[in-house]
Amino acid sequence: MSVSRLPPVPPLAVAWSVSSDRQTNAFEIYRASMRDLYAIRDVAQTPGDPFWNHTSVFRFGSSVLGRGQSAGQTFERDADRIRRSGLDHVSVVVNLSDGVGDFDGLSTTMGAGSVQFRDLARPSRSRTSEVDILNLICPRDIVPGWLLSRSFHGLTLAGDSAGGRLIASHLATLAMVGHEISEDQGIAAVDATFVIAERFMGGDVRPSPMQNDAIQRTIRRRAIQMFDLALARGQTPDVGQVATAVGVSRSSLYRAFADMGGVQTYLRNRRLDRLYAALRSGEANPKTLGDIARRNGFSSVAVFERDFRARFGLASAEVTPSRLARTGSSADGTDAARLDFAAHDVFIDWLRVGEPL
Repeated sequence: MSVSRLPPVPPLAVAWSVSSDRQTNAFEIYRASMRDLYAIRDVAQTPGDPFWNHTSVFRFGSSVLGRGQSAGQTFERDADRIRRSGLDHVSVVVNLSDGVGDFDGLSTTMGAGSVQFRDLARPSRSRTSEVDILNLICPRDIVPGWLLSRSFHGLTLAGDSAGGRLIASHLATLAMVGHEISEDQGIAAVDATFVIAERFMGGDVRPSPMQNDAIQRTIRRRAIQMFDLALARGQTPDVGQVATAVGVSRSSLYRAFADMGGVQTYLRNRRLDRLYAALRSGEANPKTLGDIARRNGFSSVAVFERDFRARFGLASAEVTPSRLARTGSSADGTDAARLDFAAHDVFIDWLRVGEPL
């Protein structure tokens, strides 16, 4: 008897946006919804500026990951609130703006990009001029013992430390791809957060295959963003500098790209993709192609043509400029309402170039 596989279960997700310029009681709605987590005080507002809050949250198993942005404010969690809320979870916060806090007697400064561990069973008070955070909240029973056994409340990894960079990149990636992965993959990524933390906080653990996949995905995505930014600027990416910025060794960065043929293969293909898009847009033509190819790292037109045919199965001269390029219309979407023809080639070129920088 064959057993059919159940389709992957997507994570539950919810998002909202409130603003006092649309809802007169926006702040009261927000404050009431936060009451079991924090008391909200000292909201930064000037006359005429509305209060606002934008939040999106994914549920991965018994953990939640949220991205929150709001007006500056103070978050306070005292003993009474802890008792009444029943929440004794562990929170991993990526601070995307500067702040300060007191965590049961431990005063700390939270610089932009820093990663902080908070024990929701202990009092805390934190202040930021503008709220911009990623917040992973996990039940205590899934948090590894090595973390629970130490005094971690308020422990902060600087944003320029290797551990801080990698954990921040990992959670930012998880928040970005939450709609694209299964709940099981999300749970593994949550577990991988603590695997990464232990690596930089005195432990040596081996991640499971699914956790390792989540870590590799984080490394790749962060490196790709930096590679693409350099290529867009006409620069040759420095692999060593990218590895340092991501928070991993060169060998770890190379391993993350192994399934894609390696770092150099990825960079060559991205250059080819960008040149294909340039041919489609009209930015490149037979007269300018040689200079553009050399600026993109190809030693000669012959080398470029060889690699171009190997990747796309045709010569560069066979690429047909898009209709937008021929008519001079905008390809940035500003003229989209006036187009009277199919423009599949436009979004295909966006896919070739990658996500906006």
